[in-house]
Amino acid sequence: MIDSVLIVQSGFLGDAVLATGLVRAISGVSSATRIGMLVRSFYVDLLHGHPGITQVYGMNKQDHKDITQIIEQIRLADYQLALIPHRSLRSQMIPYRAGIPKRVGFRQSTFSFLCTDTVEYAISSHELQRNASLLVPVGLDSARLDYHSWLSPDPETLLLIQEKYNGEKPTIVVAPGSVWPTKCWPEEGYAQLCQLFIEREWAVYLVGSKQERELCIRIAERARLERRYVLAGTLSLAELVAVMKCADRVVTNDSAPLHIAEGVATPVTAIFGPTAPEFGFSPYLPQSALLERPLPCRPCGIHGHRTCPLGTHRCMEEISVQAVFEAAINVENHEGIP
Repeated sequence: MIDSVLIVQSGFLGDAVLATGLVRAISGVSSATRIGMLVRSFYVDLLHGHPGITQVYGMNKQDHKDITQIIEQIRLADYQLALIPHRSLRSQMIPYRAGIPKRVGFRQSTFSFLCTDTVEYAISSHELQRNASLLVPVGLDSARLDYHSWLSPDPETLLLIQEKYNGEKPTIVVAPGSVWPTKCWPEEGYAQLCQLFIEREWAVYLVGSKQERELCIRIAERARLERRYVLAGTLSLAELVAVMKCADRVVTNDSAPLHIAEGVATPVTAIFGPTAPEFGFSPYLPQSALLERPLPCRPCGIHGHRTCPLGTHRCMEEISVQAVFEAAINVENHEGIP
């Protein structure tokens, strides 16, 4: 039995969410295992009060003093095992310097020689499967484990969100933004989609970061949606998790809200353009749906681009509003992951 484990995932928000699949898998083997998780400091709120995590460490990657303090805190916690799904040098270095005796990472990680055990990073597998493969060197059969992502809204926050936003109407949460502009389905498409849901008497909420608030306001204005339904830039991560939990469905691009929604078991309708599900970040819940336009130029990059390399953005422009609406209204099953 694993007595204590530190999960190191200092990547993007979606990466941190998907790494919680390891928390579920380990907790399923033994609820007595002490689990710590290291994420970027911005994301600590996401995991606050998580029932499967004993300690969350928030790291400022640009602050060397902060990293040194984190290493010392981890050293004092005396973990037996580190699981390192993030492949950066820093992520391999921290558990090494903290003296964790068994450290499992990917063979393709930068400075993977700092690990005691490595596994192959299977590019064609889902990220949840890749992460679960890190458990093989410690004697666990990932095929027999439940390693789906696991977020747990704070009960008080969830109650407040339910009282404030969750009425009698079915609820759709729309997350139209992304750090990468080419990952975004057109604004006009989202506005028309919101209109269709409003006509069906669904409650529609627009979510996103502070930087995406203006985008959400423009979409709301086009859809004749009252400003109070624009939640972008007003929610903490804990509140966003609760909003996703209250929703009947989430519509989003290939971005973090996809993973947050599925982490609380809310199905998504995901729109993929420059990226591809083969990279391992597609929806996996049986009730979720994925829309994409097969084109010879896809995928054009693992993250997308600032602008379309061909100047057309066909991968997004040619996905119709009706197709997205029907995929969200009709719960269409897909294969998901094992």
